[in-house]
Amino acid sequence: MSELHLLDILAARRGCFISDLNLSPILRRAALLDLCRMETNEFPLSQWQDSVRYLTGIEKDFASIEEIKAFLRNEVKA
Repeated sequence: MSELHLLDILAARRGCFISDLNLSPILRRAALLDLCRMETNEFPLSQWQDSVRYLTGIEKDFASIEEIKAFLRNEVKA
């Protein structure tokens, strides 16, 4: 597993700060799409939950990363 937080990785992929992912709708959507494409075993469930909560503003608990990915697929459709 990586020493960096998942949000750090998402921001680095977009060449921005973590806060930019939340402030810019375009960067937020791109980060959510990145999450959908990521391998599930790269980061612990807690980091996935932190990232989804930060990016969506929805305080939801998830039982698994697969559940998070299903949630994200619905989110990025909207």
